Amino acid sequence: MSEQYSVNPKLETISNTKGMSVTIMDWGATVISCKVPVKNETSREVVLGLKDPADWSKQSCFFNATIGRFANRIANSEFEIDGKKYKLNSGAKHCLHGGVDGFDKRRFTLQSKSANSLTYTLHSPDGDMGFPGNFDLTVVYTVSEENELKIEYVGKCDAKCYACITNHSYFNLNGFNSSVMNHTVKMDSTEFLPLDDTSIPTGEVRKVAGGAFDFTSEKTLARDFRKDDQMTAALGYDHPFLIKGDITKPFIKLTSDDRKLSMEMYTDYPAFQMYTGNYVNQGDSAIPARDNGEIYKDQCAVCIEPEFYPDCPHLPQFADLNPIVTPEKPLVKTIVYKFN
Repeated sequence: MSEQYSVNPKLETISNTKGMSVTIMDWGATVISCKVPVKNETSREVVLGLKDPADWSKQSCFFNATIGRFANRIANSEFEIDGKKYKLNSGAKHCLHGGVDGFDKRRFTLQSKSANSLTYTLHSPDGDMGFPGNFDLTVVYTVSEENELKIEYVGKCDAKCYACITNHSYFNLNGFNSSVMNHTVKMDSTEFLPLDDTSIPTGEVRKVAGGAFDFTSEKTLARDFRKDDQMTAALGYDHPFLIKGDITKPFIKLTSDDRKLSMEMYTDYPAFQMYTGNYVNQGDSAIPARDNGEIYKDQCAVCIEPEFYPDCPHLPQFADLNPIVTPEKPLVKTIVYKFN
């Protein structure tokens, strides 16, 4: 296991001239804070967080961290490449977000910084959490003058390996500890992947038209919440939606309750997981909110995680959309959050 978060977390802040600022912690290359200018307000904090960065280790929700070596789930914590089987160190039946000691729990190295950009690197050795090959990840955070937070990933491996890197930020555009269920959402997605009762894709691709998963017209998260059997096991939305993976067009728009702030997202990944924070309040490990010290409740934020299809090692019918990383073909992906 890696060192604990409580050992000297190092923070860096980048900003633009419009009043947007983002603070990153080297543990997990984690977004500690994202403050966005809003009319008649000093700024609005849009991600969940704890008052003391050293307390990040006390939460188990992957708060705002870099996720790897493989985001989301791999069934039965194993996969096969060229006839060789690899068993992952997941601590559970299915591997989630890279295993028991994923990238969210690693100290990244700050390689360079400027007023609006930070570059971090991480080395993951061959066999790390059971994954093959020496994997080197570079993460670049940039704040633009258009109030965008851009995240660029480059992952290089000296062997064939499944890899999927994403960010697990919990967004609440209200700017304070509150429910996110009256946020409105509009998606450029007409299909999603149904899941079994352990959150593994069944292999089916289902149309969203007219159902609870249809966000092609703007609606609140609350309107159809838990109105589909697919949400029974997950206790809400926690599903992969399929998109075109066009970095030039937004695939989702999220708007705050008061309509004063919206966030559009762009990516070149072919899917994203939308998770409505259904397991944030975890009893003994419940998390006190940064702003008022009260315990975060379930559905206090929404995560939108661009990625390959979950469990893609076991979905060969979609292999062209979920390429394996090789020494010749690194992972090169981008996520952009644009605030309006």
